[in-house]
Amino acid sequence: MKVSLITFLLIAFSFSSNAQDINGSWKGTLAGMNGDMELVFTFNVDSDSLTGKVESPMGELQLENGKVDGNNFSFDISVNGQAISHTCVLEGDIIKMSMAMMDEPVELTRIVEDSKINGKWKGTASSPQGDMELVFEFKVDGEKLTGTDTSPMGVIDISNGVVNGNDFTFDIDMGGMKVSHKCKYLDNDTIEVVANVMDEDMVLTLSRDDK
Repeated sequence: MKVSLITFLLIAFSFSSNAQDINGSWKGTLAGMNGDMELVFTFNVDSDSLTGKVESPMGELQLENGKVDGNNFSFDISVNGQAISHTCVLEGDIIKMSMAMMDEPVELTRIVEDSKINGKWKGTASSPQGDMELVFEFKVDGEKLTGTDTSPMGVIDISNGVVNGNDFTFDIDMGGMKVSHKCKYLDNDTIEVVANVMDEDMVLTLSRDDK
């Protein structure tokens, strides 16, 4: 039976998306004789292979023999020379992890780290009237950016904010004039901003405002 190209691509895309969803850090609580113990797993998917680690109050261990099959994956953890097998299934944004001699699976939830873009940033913009200090406050929610721009002229909400990794864009309405901003978060914990004002580009660097 022939499989159409579209069907093949849909299957491949579904597998890739599921594998991508497994990537990252996950946490859960394991009940034990001495009380509950928090576990933090880090999963890295490469095609149908899985690597990573688990961290607990007892230390850090590497995952072994990791395999991925769509939403299902498995791995071993060696404890004192004994391999303990784990079987997992991704259900939405929860991973249900089962081990031998466990009545119920352990639920792992994704650890969502705050974006480095979040927070207050300050910079100085040059203008014909002299230098003007600007303070931006950014809040990232997935690919969406909201926040404010504070200057001697007051506080203005930013609009149309979009985040793509370390790059992000937004607009500011200055009395009916739209000023577009193209920004990039840099490794030295600064943000480079190119603001387009009346078809002229103005470049400024923002540093984190810890006040």
